[in-house]
Amino acid sequence: MTSVELKNKLSAKFDFEQWIGILREMFPKVEIFSHINQVFHTLVKNGGQTGIIRLDDGRSLAIYTFEVSDKVLINRNRKGLRDIAAQTIDQSIIHGVLAFYYSKDVADYRLTYIAKQSSFNENGELIKSETAPKRYTFLLGENEPCRTASNRLYELITKKKKGSVCLADVTEAFSVERLNKDFFAGYRAQYFNFLRLLADTKQNRDYVKKLLGRLVFLQFLQKKGWMGVPASRSDWEGGDKNYLCHLIEHYKENDRLLSDVLEPLFFNTLNEKREGDIADARLGENIKIPYLNGGLFEKDSIDKLDIDFPYSHFKELMDFFSIYNFTIDENDPDDSEVGIDPEMLGHIFENLLEDNKDKGAFYTPKEIVQYMCRQSIIQYLKTHEPNEQYAEPIERLINDGIVMPILQTKTVASRLIQLLKDVKVCDPAIGSGAFPMGILYVLYHTIHHLQSHAEPNKSFDSTQTKLDIIQNNIFGVDIEQGAVDIARLRFWLALVVDEVSPQPLPNLDYKIMCGNSLLNRYDIDESLEAIFDSYNETCDEKDQLSLERYKQLVVNYATTSSHITKQHLKETIDCIKRVFRSELTDRERSKLRKLKSKIIDLESPSLFERTEQEKKGLVKLKAKLKELEKEQTTIESNKLYKDSFEWRFEFPQLLNKEGEFIGFDIVIGNPPFGASFTIAEKNVLKARYSDVHMRTPESYCYFISLAFRLARNTGVVSYIVPNNMFFQNENEKTRSLLLFKHQLVRAINLGDNTFENADVPTCIFVSKVQHKEIYDIAYSDYRMCNIHDIEWDKNIENTSSTLIQSVPAYVVGLSNEDIRILGTIREQGVSIDSIAEEMASGISTGGDNIFKINKDFAISHSIENQILFPVVVGSNIDRYIITHNDEYIIYTTRETDIERYPNTKKYLMSFIEKLKNRSESKKGILPWFSLNRNRYKELFAEPKIIMRQTSDSIRCVYDENGFYVLDSILVLKKNTSLYSYKYIATVLNSKLTDYLYKKLTQEEGRTFAQVKPINVRKLYIPKASEEDQEILSILYDYMAVLKGNNMPQPISSMNVLFIDLFERIIDGCIYELFFREHMKERGIDIMTYLPSFLK
Repeated sequence: MTSVELKNKLSAKFDFEQWIGILREMFPKVEIFSHINQVFHTLVKNGGQTGIIRLDDGRSLAIYTFEVSDKVLINRNRKGLRDIAAQTIDQSIIHGVLAFYYSKDVADYRLTYIAKQSSFNENGELIKSETAPKRYTFLLGENEPCRTASNRLYELITKKKKGSVCLADVTEAFSVERLNKDFFAGYRAQYFNFLRLLADTKQNRDYVKKLLGRLVFLQFLQKKGWMGVPASRSDWEGGDKNYLCHLIEHYKENDRLLSDVLEPLFFNTLNEKREGDIADARLGENIKIPYLNGGLFEKDSIDKLDIDFPYSHFKELMDFFSIYNFTIDENDPDDSEVGIDPEMLGHIFENLLEDNKDKGAFYTPKEIVQYMCRQSIIQYLKTHEPNEQYAEPIERLINDGIVMPILQTKTVASRLIQLLKDVKVCDPAIGSGAFPMGILYVLYHTIHHLQSHAEPNKSFDSTQTKLDIIQNNIFGVDIEQGAVDIARLRFWLALVVDEVSPQPLPNLDYKIMCGNSLLNRYDIDESLEAIFDSYNETCDEKDQLSLERYKQLVVNYATTSSHITKQHLKETIDCIKRVFRSELTDRERSKLRKLKSKIIDLESPSLFERTEQEKKGLVKLKAKLKELEKEQTTIESNKLYKDSFEWRFEFPQLLNKEGEFIGFDIVIGNPPFGASFTIAEKNVLKARYSDVHMRTPESYCYFISLAFRLARNTGVVSYIVPNNMFFQNENEKTRSLLLFKHQLVRAINLGDNTFENADVPTCIFVSKVQHKEIYDIAYSDYRMCNIHDIEWDKNIENTSSTLIQSVPAYVVGLSNEDIRILGTIREQGVSIDSIAEEMASGISTGGDNIFKINKDFAISHSIENQILFPVVVGSNIDRYIITHNDEYIIYTTRETDIERYPNTKKYLMSFIEKLKNRSESKKGILPWFSLNRNRYKELFAEPKIIMRQTSDSIRCVYDENGFYVLDSILVLKKNTSLYSYKYIATVLNSKLTDYLYKKLTQEEGRTFAQVKPINVRKLYIPKASEEDQEILSILYDYMAVLKGNNMPQPISSMNVLFIDLFERIIDGCIYELFFREHMKERGIDIMTYLPSFLK
């Protein structure tokens, strides 16, 4: 069978006899039963298990066929049909299922693959045995392209011909993630194909993004069959599901296709009401196209650009789209259609747009979104239903969709539904809308589950429920207009998916907003009337605003389809925000110039002494200048607030009758991290978010502070942020805010690889706004888990909020037992911080390959010995040993007289341009020949401990040979004679120190782990007598000899055994020094008997 033949068979109506032949081509052994093992279900007319597939790895797949009942929509009832298979596979001992869902009266059918076990190693072996069944579906038949399905399934045919087919191969064939990557790569190429014809400016990039975004949206819309519906029809059946491709083909070789055809489709058709929805003849003869409203197809300033693209570009784009199946219903982590769903719009936005990396924006995997949304709603419901009897039922309801008996009474179900209808949720950095979409579906499904118990005689209205949620429950803000456009688009599609006929979509302008969330001129608790007073001073009496009038304007805006009404409120909001000017007028600039000129004239030398009147005049002029300059500063500082988001009045639904901002019940999202700020922004943000700001500005910390200001007292805050929030010293204030001013109820360390294009380890937290003195933090460490296979809320360690106060810098991630061990170590030990005179990085050269040279080179170039010193780098040291590679550093400082070293100068002159281009040399701070940061000679010449800086653990060695070190090494110099260097180094190299260090820093396993001075200072050495220190110093010498390179070969081969033995002895000694009482209770006394063995 060829791939073309396979595609033709998949594009036909369902025929199981045909499929038996296909399955036998794909799999090594297919057994078809003589009788169907029937399965009974309300959605099924007939069907059950029809056979079994034996794979080459010894695993099996069951084959099911289900003829669905009349009126069950094959292409829409994914979740309903899923349950049929769930009842069989979930109790089955087989490894997976291939299920066919079809109807004799429908052209399309579903092929679903269901597997309990979906994680494999590189050898195709299962590495996880029990997971929730995940379901992947191909939609096949006469109305579907079937390109992806035929390509994927043909891979299995090829694998069988070449060798074997295993369960891992079947899983790969149905991979949605792989499809998404393929689509995005192709879409990116299309984007640059269009952009290449324009100047590469931000405006043009935004234009192309919006154009392609609209065309992608129409791929989803035409899937509903609403494009090109015959005008003679009273309903919306019979449309062209490939309308856009056919429209473009109709205007073949028209290089003004955008201006002549597509823009009239966007702005004059989809965005305008028409009698009977009849479209312009240019778009098709006697056809209907729906009016959408909603703003996506409103003509904005960027659309006024006079731009066209060659016909070939649109033809290539349509050919690209035609390869893929577009599915309107968004996939969830456990149930995916192998097609392009609206979530792809998020991938496009947050991965394609080059600006986003500077803003710290990355796309959040759906597994994380789903978990965080569910947990936030659970915490919200538990807060409002605090009785412990409801705790587990609420969790089962949200996580599993199970309504336990206690929730099935009309009173309780109604109460929960009302809470869900009242909840106000905000994502202040909405991106492409992943979290609000997640909240939408959690609320929607939960209300659906409860509806039959609350109102048993009322049918569930799917579309109205979603519409109510979108209009009443969800809010979002983003600094990027493109993000806002994508987020709105996904909400629109969520409504479209359940519509039988198109309706004008709700306006989301004052639900999903564009602005800078972190900046706002008006405080949240500022009087709204005072804000309106400033506005009212600028307008006529008839246009003046009161709170009630303002709120009514917003209500009218949200419910109207009138462009005039919408424009009126937009202009009003803009006018309020423009009350404060950000530019000086030409007249004001001229006035300033003239005033400065007068002052200069009066202050310039004169033949005659100034009169008293002139002197007084000069004083007045200076005072006037000072006043005008202050006014100028104020006006120009207003530029900072040009894009500010005014939480105080831009979400009027959050205002009570008195105009007070009542706050959100849930603040959730993936706030940007590492975002860039201007100097002016840094100054304002540092002051505004002083409760979290420490040494350097960090956007995600500011968003955490903002969240608690936006949330009401009973609210919940849930974010995914870099996991350094749990342990980094710079984030101590943020942890203090979460732990002791509010209530950190859930903390999850995810580690690396959360985001596909960001090498940033992450964590999740869920926090209640309401403070509680004593509570437990539920902590989980999933750093070693694949993000797609995490079993959430497993492996939880509860940590007491009171115990964590004793942890240095309030590091999150230590168990109660860890904290108690730390307490004993603190009591029995001395901190490194207290004995460290210096703890610093080595030399920063500003050019390692220039200043670091080997011995032979130094000799051949006659480099002067007076400024040449032996040097080591991080890779030259390990525990107990230094390997010197005969490398030396040219030690030049700003005080060096380079003329005294002509050979060195001659050598350095060959790099003079590079050396002069260093920032501090450019500024004149350093001479061109100097090291960037030379430290001081005594730091290196005197005895010291040096340790490797690029590492996830302490690796240190005592140096008494005066090695100079580069900044890949930390230098520790002590300030006391009570403890010897060898003793300190031995303790730092021990297993107990390694345990403590990794707990406090959580650097273990990180690709770019760094040993930082501030973290080493948190460590301890045990208090010890001179005799005890001498024992450890002797053990240090043994380890240095054993790990050295000078051992005879017979002995060297046994080194591993000896090293392991002595490491165990060292670890035992240090454990005993820290935990003497514990060891005595067990009759262990190593330190008493060890000296006799060492002599």
